[in-house]
Amino acid sequence: MSRQVTNRIVRPILSRNPTDARKAVFALYRDLWREMEWTVTQHNLHFTVEEARAKVKSQFLKHKDITDIRVIDMLAVKGRMTLEEVHYMWAQDYNVYNYFDATDTQKQKALESDMTFLDKFYKSSD
Repeated sequence: MSRQVTNRIVRPILSRNPTDARKAVFALYRDLWREMEWTVTQHNLHFTVEEARAKVKSQFLKHKDITDIRVIDMLAVKGRMTLEEVHYMWAQDYNVYNYFDATDTQKQKALESDMTFLDKFYKSSD
């Protein structure tokens, strides 16, 4: 018995074409950019507005090569939800710090995992 392959039509999430997705991403970026000053002051974060904006920019640049409209829409929806949580103070300070410090912590853990037993021993004796 053989299987018959059919083409399945995938329905868009929000955007019907790449132009709509691009507009949604730029609107999210603009809103996040404007929100950073308020977020840093209201959450009493230990970094500057410029550092927060640089982190937002790096997150957008990390996903710059994605071309699937559905994936772009899902990332935009998640970004909107995060923006809303931070703005309305539903996300606590430690949640906001996780957005910004996760990469630094992961880098530190990666450095520690690459160390051998003797490297750790020599470091502890300093």
